[in-house]
Amino acid sequence: MQASPVIYTDLDGTLLDHDTYSADEARAVLSGLAGRDVPVIPATSKTFAEVAHFREQMGLDHAFIVENGAAVYVPMDLNIRCPIGSKIFESYWVREFGVRRQALCDVIEALDMSSRHNFRSLNEMRPSEVADITGLDIDSAKRAQIRLYSETIDWRDSTESLQEFTKVLTDIGFVVSQGGRFVHLMGPTNKGIAALWFHNLLKREWTPDLASIAAGDAPNDREMLENADFALVMRNDRGTPLSLERTGPTFLSQGSGPSAWSEGIKEIFEINGWEI
Repeated sequence: MQASPVIYTDLDGTLLDHDTYSADEARAVLSGLAGRDVPVIPATSKTFAEVAHFREQMGLDHAFIVENGAAVYVPMDLNIRCPIGSKIFESYWVREFGVRRQALCDVIEALDMSSRHNFRSLNEMRPSEVADITGLDIDSAKRAQIRLYSETIDWRDSTESLQEFTKVLTDIGFVVSQGGRFVHLMGPTNKGIAALWFHNLLKREWTPDLASIAAGDAPNDREMLENADFALVMRNDRGTPLSLERTGPTFLSQGSGPSAWSEGIKEIFEINGWEI
């Protein structure tokens, strides 16, 4: 029996254009996937508020992973039972893997990191500053600041300084991850852990004959790409692909953003005999 595909995708620079944050060039493929009941699951550093807004715009109706794997949000109207230990939030059940943002801020303060390194937290900035840095509009910038499980940092120091910052925090059990624009501090989790947990849940709830496709472009996508049955490595906005350690089928996009994402997904589907 042929396995059915499930897509786990990064957003910025992957399904979204790096500069405009638009996914319009992927609408046709997303519509085709929806017509075939193929789940498209965002797995992103973005917040719940950002992803909920994006899903509404793009007509996505499945689960999603926020803040670099810190939590999985699953609509309660899906045919997926809520596991023991999950929480209810609005119309979703939520599986949390991360620690609360306040704990991360307390650690940074206790270690006096701000006096040793030059950086700014997105949550310390005015929405207009976030908008200037990211190119987001003000409302989108406000949604980007509603972080529950991670501290997102605009790094303004040297590479060597970032390496020192990373070592201190990873030595005590935290994760420092590099995204397309920002540095992310979080608890001991990543997109790969959250996506693998959810994929295994789908296999138990739906059918064991599921194949995972992961798409991403940045170091914080690495574990998700390496764990997937099929990996679509997206070139970043500089055209540089991420290097992976994996033996499974790996596809390299011809560019960045939604058009290249669409072509990469279509190539994977064609090779496997799946229709969009």
